[in-house]
Order: sequence, then structure tokens, then C-alpha cells
Amino acid sequence: MGKKKSCQEVIVPRPLNATETRLYGWVEEAVLTQQSVVEDDALSEFRNSYPLMEDSGAEGDYVLEAAGPSDRVPFRADEDGPHFLWVYQELFTRLRMRLPFSDFQRDVMSRCRVAVSQLHQNGWGFILAFEKVCLHFGFRPTIRLFFYIYDVHFPPGGYGYVSFRARQGRRLFDSYEDSIQEFKWHYFKMLAAPGKRAFWLDHEDKPFSWVYWNPEVKDFAVYNLEPLEMAAFKFLVSLPSGLPKRNKCTCRFILDGSDAEVGKFLDDLLDVKMKRTKLDELMTKMADPKRMGPRPVLPTNGPSATAAAAAAAGAGASSLAAAGSPRVESSSQAPSGPLASEANKAKKQPVKRDRSKVVDLEEELREDPTANL
Repeated sequence: MGKKKSCQEVIVPRPLNATETRLYGWVEEAVLTQQSVVEDDALSEFRNSYPLMEDSGAEGDYVLEAAGPSDRVPFRADEDGPHFLWVYQELFTRLRMRLPFSDFQRDVMSRCRVAVSQLHQNGWGFILAFEKVCLHFGFRPTIRLFFYIYDVHFPPGGYGYVSFRARQGRRLFDSYEDSIQEFKWHYFKMLAAPGKRAFWLDHEDKPFSWVYWNPEVKDFAVYNLEPLEMAAFKFLVSLPSGLPKRNKCTCRFILDGSDAEVGKFLDDLLDVKMKRTKLDELMTKMADPKRMGPRPVLPTNGPSATAAAAAAAGAGASSLAAAGSPRVESSSQAPSGPLASEANKAKKQPVKRDRSKVVDLEEELREDPTANL
């Protein structure tokens, strides 16, 4: 058997017509040459093999349609046509995505103004792994905490796929894959079935900002955190440092492993780095109903033993969103005053990971919210 041709060799690029050039000329040329190789028979087999929806009863509310020869993933629906969502097969086959998107996933896309299909698969890996780890330990993932750890990574020299990159000294996981490219040729349309309402439309039946590709993707830089968020951040970044150097905490393992395997792995890391009672103390402090929102909904396969114990103890509502206005600056504007000093301090002083020192959560929670973190 001869060598299998790559998608790049199979597809013959076609030039854009005048209308497409006007609408999508800002898109990187390489993206506009990527014709989907997913055909109808393969799409039917995919639909029979992989669930798309978190609620199995909602599978019939959506239909899948193969991209036409002239379709490209940045293309929008026609003005008089139904709005659709471009999605990649690998989101479901490899990253185990289930729809509709969670509040956290929607918040990340909305804040960055990035479309579902505009976000690189490694970027989705960071989102899903971060969310899964937070929920395992029983506290809410927030975009402030996420963007304190990650910044938006724009492709050099063009408007192509957007991803995320860990800030210096704040890495939680290695990326899902060092070079993941094939997903770009395996996309299809998702549409609401007749008489059903699509989850990607607002109350006016208009598509949300994360449905179609956007030339104005934004970064979202968070320079400091509230005390509870900082305590949760230090807890999270301390986990990977408990691993031997030969091992890695990767998005692939977090997303590909079974819930039991991943849960045991995370709980073992917890035992290596800090006493389990420290997490219980953090959960108790985060459960103040006067300051917190509703407790996050844990995965359907069941909460971790730690989260379940906290719930059984009557921990109540839980969230990382502390009271007061968030102190956030967009990277499009240089921070001034205290924020400038905080930004410079964050660049010069990466988070320390001293294995001999257990993070004192009680001390973190006593900090003055107005003090520099």
C-alpha cells in the first residue's frame, strides 16, 4: 500500500470569487484553501458512533451536513439562510466535547470574540482540561482565573487559527499535541432540525459572537486576582510540580483518560503537594453565600470524592467570583499606575513552586482584598 496522501495534497486550492474576497479577504490564505474532506457517508458513521449532546434526548434536535466543495470554514450563512455552526470532528472524537457549550466555554469565546471553529484544537484542549480539573476539585472555573494563567496567541502575519499560551511561570498542562493539524480538514455544518431552536442563537434569533469567524479577536489580560481566586490559582499551579520530571500533566491525558483514571491521578497529586484538609478549608471559605454565586454543576459522571464530601458537609453555594469590580485590563491598552507595577511584577517574578512549602490557604484568605497580590 502506498503512502497515504495528506489532506494538503488531496485538496486543490481554488481562488476566491469577488464576493468572497470582499467578505473574507482578511482571512489567512492557508485557511481558505482548506476544503473539508468529510463526506456524507463518513458523516453518517460519525453521527452513529459519537454523541454530540450532553443530553442524549437532544440528539434529534440537530442535523449534520457535509460542507460543499466551495465551502470554507470561515464562511457565514447566507442572509436568507438558516444560521449554522461549523464544528470539527476531532472536538468530539479526541477532545470529547459535548454540547451545548458550558457557561465557562461561552464566556471564554465571548470575551475573546473568537468563533468555535476559529479556535485551534490545542486552545480547546486548554479550556476543557482547565474546566475539568476545576470541577473535579469542586470549584467554579472563571474566565478571570483562566486569563490570569493564559493569554491569547494570535497567528503570526495573518488572521488564522487562534490559541492560548500559558503565561510565564503559570503553566498547568502541556498542550494536547505538539503539532495537531489534520483537524483543519475535518469540519462540517451543524444545523437545528426543523421546528427546533439552535442553542447558538440569542432571544432575537441572531447568532452569538462565537458562531462565525471574527477579524477583531481580542486579548483579555488579568493582572491581579481577588484573594480567593489567588488561593485557587496557587492551589492549581502547585499540582503539576508534584510530578517527577519524567512525567507530564498533559491536556491529552486529562481529556483522553477515563474519569476514574483522571480522578485518581488528580487526587494523587493532591496528596503529594498538600494535605487534603487544605482543599477542604478552601472550599469552606468559598462557600460563603453572602459573597458567592450558585455552586457549579459537576460532571454527570459524579463529583470527586473531595467535592462530594464538601457538598455533604453543607458547604453551600460556591464560586470563585469575589465581591467588587474585577480589576481587568485589555492588552490593547497598556496598564497604568498600580496595574502597570503589577504587570511588570508578574513578568519579572514568575510563580514560585517550592516543593518543601505547603501553601497556607488560611493566610491567603486573610489578605486585604485591596493589597497587591
